[in-house]
Amino acid sequence: MDERGGDATDTNRVKKAAEWFYINVFRDEAIQPRPQMPREPLPSPLLAARSLENGMPAYRQSRESIFVKQGKLLAGYEDDYVYDRPVLRYFPTYQSLTDPELRGYFSWRTKLRRGDLQETSLSYAFLYIYELLNQIGVADPMDGYRKLTEFRDAYGALDDGILPYLNQWLMDYVVYYNLDAGLLADNPRVRFNRSIAVLDSIRSRGDEEVIRAVKQLSPKWLERSKFYREYREDCDTVIVRVLRRMAEHYDTRCKKTMVEQYFGSFTQSQVILFDSAVFHRRQEQGSRQYTVDEKYIYRCHNGLWSVQKYSCIPHSNGKLGDVLKAIDAVMRECYGYGRPIQYKLETKWIIKIIQEEAQNLLAEKKTAEEKKITIDYSRLARIRDDAAVTRDRLMVEEEAEEEAPPAQPPEPAAEPEDTPLTKDEYRLLQSLLYGRDYGWVRSSGLMLSVLVDGINDKLYDTFSDSVLLGDDPPELIEDYIADLKEMIHP
Repeated sequence: MDERGGDATDTNRVKKAAEWFYINVFRDEAIQPRPQMPREPLPSPLLAARSLENGMPAYRQSRESIFVKQGKLLAGYEDDYVYDRPVLRYFPTYQSLTDPELRGYFSWRTKLRRGDLQETSLSYAFLYIYELLNQIGVADPMDGYRKLTEFRDAYGALDDGILPYLNQWLMDYVVYYNLDAGLLADNPRVRFNRSIAVLDSIRSRGDEEVIRAVKQLSPKWLERSKFYREYREDCDTVIVRVLRRMAEHYDTRCKKTMVEQYFGSFTQSQVILFDSAVFHRRQEQGSRQYTVDEKYIYRCHNGLWSVQKYSCIPHSNGKLGDVLKAIDAVMRECYGYGRPIQYKLETKWIIKIIQEEAQNLLAEKKTAEEKKITIDYSRLARIRDDAAVTRDRLMVEEEAEEEAPPAQPPEPAAEPEDTPLTKDEYRLLQSLLYGRDYGWVRSSGLMLSVLVDGINDKLYDTFSDSVLLGDDPPELIEDYIADLKEMIHP
């Protein structure tokens, strides 16, 4: 009994101790909030702009309309707030920015307006563009156009990410605000469309106008072709003649015209002005038309826009380039120029026209040469200059001849091995590549400049570049030395 009573007493003591511990040590306490840093209050103009976000229900006003209202309110606002963190917002508006980001934008804009352009987040750059598109901070549409072009040229040099969008929006801007169509004269899309219009009426166009259109429509081929650079006038003549005959063939024997076959038809399609921009489109009533030119026309009916132009996207069509490449290849063959080049064009009647016109031009040139002798005075002038230099050097060498050691017999000329070079050109390259004296050139009565020009011309098709620079002394281009040594053996 005593033992059992003792056990019970001990148990009660433990329970009472536990209750006291949990009551006094682990009692509930309120969680104290983390102390917060005091937020810098927004300037009153920004607070006023923020209040517009909480007014009318969202379904009653779009984010674009809120943006314009806030922008008009803050058109002259300036700030001086340091915010150097990156900002990433797609289709940014004032509403989408945090308070620090918002102040950071206006501080950047303040510097921009004062002539201090600084590279910033693209979101800020686009936000500024959106302001100008919506006539925020501009005196009139023309003032807005000037500011847009200035910003494109200045900021585009820092970050070209704005250019694809801004170039298109500038065209939309001119159309939407009905500015002078002359502002679009240098727009790539307009130039491209006008060039197609020239080919569409090729029979009534002059040769120079046609070739300018061709260069606008397919510039890359003309820039790359060495043959074209050397025979520019001949190539231009053949190109124009071939295109005129092709146009006639398509008009008389085919369902589609040459322009329809190569670039697409003259069609009308729906278009969204300021696409992908934050722009508040005001509801337009009635109809209006904006004429860029006779083959590029915008129309608006009750706020819906359409455009009538050639359907081809600039530089997306390579058919004309294939014809030009074929002209290059065929003319090279007729002129006996360099190595033959491959081309994709497979239309037999077009190839036949090219061959005929190239041969006709050669026959005309031959007839003209038989009637008169043409003297290239520029070439004569260069020969006289080279001769004068050679004479002066020979006089100096003659004065020092008594003191000079006996001359070594010249090395025999090496035989060119599967190269287009002459023996003398081969030997000169050999001398330069392997550190040998090339004094034999002048002692043999040869002109160093003539040999250098011949080497560069004949190896251009292989290297697509000159291999020698200058002619006194000639300098090997380091990038080509290894390849030249495989061609020119010691």
